[in-house]
Amino acid sequence: MDNVLEITIVTADGNHIIANAYCNKDLFWALRGGGGGTWGVVTSVTYKTHPSSSFSGALLSVNSTNADSTHKLFTEIIRLTPSLVEQGYGGYSGFTVQGFQFFVLSPNVTAEQTNATFLPLFEFAHSLPGLSVQNATLLLQDWLKFFDPLISSESRPVGVPKEFSSWLLPKHVVATGNPEGLARELLKTSGFLYL
Repeated sequence: MDNVLEITIVTADGNHIIANAYCNKDLFWALRGGGGGTWGVVTSVTYKTHPSSSFSGALLSVNSTNADSTHKLFTEIIRLTPSLVEQGYGGYSGFTVQGFQFFVLSPNVTAEQTNATFLPLFEFAHSLPGLSVQNATLLLQDWLKFFDPLISSESRPVGVPKEFSSWLLPKHVVATGNPEGLARELLKTSGFLYL
């Protein structure tokens, strides 16, 4: 996994701006989480690159006929999010009241460590009524070998676009001590990405 160190953009008013951890910090934070095209035309990015390493992941896939169970499980995921981030996990999840996919990865974490981290969540998901749950943990040796099939033109039909983006909730919003309320508000939308 590489790190963004600096981004230069041209804003709508024609200014060429450098954003990094020292200059235009708010814009730098927004560019890394909200997508560069949201804030201007990105003209360059400086990365700190790292050698490829193995990583471990966890997948939780849920179909739901019980909105209360979905809310309880999503509340637990929100409650766990700060500790998952501290352990280096990051990923994507798509949620609706009817079900969701939750997939996270962490570099240099063993499959055993991932199993230990996620087993309580998996057991909790299986204990809730009205949920059909599939879960797995996996160890992957190389990010590109995992990611390439997801975006490869050979793996998708012509005319089906894919867009990868993210958004950031500030840590204080997720760690407010009110995961139930945050889960309730987010589940009011017709579908969203989380984490």
